[in-house]
Amino acid sequence: MVKRKYIAPNAITTANMFFGYLSITSSIKQDFIQAIWFIIFAMICDTLDGKTARKLDAFSEFGKEFDSFCDAISFGLAPGILVYSILMKNTAVNSFIIPVSFIYALCGVMRLVKFNIITVASSEKDDFSGMPIPNAAAMVCSYYLLTDTALFNYLKDTYSIDLFSIDLFMAITVIAAILMVSTIKFKTPDRAFSFIPKKMALPLIGIVIVTLKYSLFILSFLYVIINLIGFLKKVFDGSNDDNDKELVDVIEEIEIEEKKKED
Repeated sequence: MVKRKYIAPNAITTANMFFGYLSITSSIKQDFIQAIWFIIFAMICDTLDGKTARKLDAFSEFGKEFDSFCDAISFGLAPGILVYSILMKNTAVNSFIIPVSFIYALCGVMRLVKFNIITVASSEKDDFSGMPIPNAAAMVCSYYLLTDTALFNYLKDTYSIDLFSIDLFMAITVIAAILMVSTIKFKTPDRAFSFIPKKMALPLIGIVIVTLKYSLFILSFLYVIINLIGFLKKVFDGSNDDNDKELVDVIEEIEIEEKKKED
């Protein structure tokens, strides 16, 4: 019998996967803006299921694995299909369509596998080894979402300035993929943006929601810039340690356990 406290967070995680599924169907139908909004809804669910689990003290290994599998669909496969579908409309990049879209999905899944290996289900959120997959999805989606803004249409119609570049779109996708599987330490969003005064948090959240078509792009790339600056500071200060030490230690422990079982 499943305890009641686990129902709410797992239901929200299910909604996350559902929106990811809807995003894939929208990409297949060539409705890219709708596909992006479904991914954004999945991001909201991904945030809420963690907060709900912490509120109810409803952490479990099942919940952690379930969340990762759903994230693989909503932030790995769905953006991958979105990228594939968008690139398919541009015949000049035919040879890059599958490599670019697949490498994003592959790195997303690898990122989640690594996350599951080095973490345990708990109420504490540590810094990440590699960029979190929701932010990778936000980077890819937010750039294309700009094409649905009043500013984009004004510049395009009035001055024939097209802010969207298919080459830059592919570059962002590949960069997002590389950052996910990198060993760069990424702070949790609340730590990365800790310089924002708490009294300004609510007004800023309101502004972000109202201007989401613009703010998602700004926030997702600002998050990357803040963490890369922190990483470079550690490199130049000579204090940068082996960011994959935790992963190596865990893998060694698993190998030791497997050898014990064989003996």
